[in-house]
Amino acid sequence: MGGERMKLAGFAEVSAVCTHPDFRGRGYAESIIWQVVRKQRGDGVRSFLHVGAGNAKAIALYERLGFVRCREIVITRVLAW
Repeated sequence: MGGERMKLAGFAEVSAVCTHPDFRGRGYAESIIWQVVRKQRGDGVRSFLHVGAGNAKAIALYERLGFVRCREIVITRVLAW
């Protein structure tokens, strides 16, 4: 699955790209990303995404697709009990 979430002036996020573990390695995530990016390009916006620093496989995929690292940030998760 995948889609878009945030939109900023001239930019749109590729978001929630997920593949069930039993179906990884078949190109599904790449296909989903390209579908979202093509739509965003058609809308005249530049695509961006975020990924956890420890998600090496996703980072490798995004870089292979032409995404470049532009900024590293720290995200703190706050959970309710």
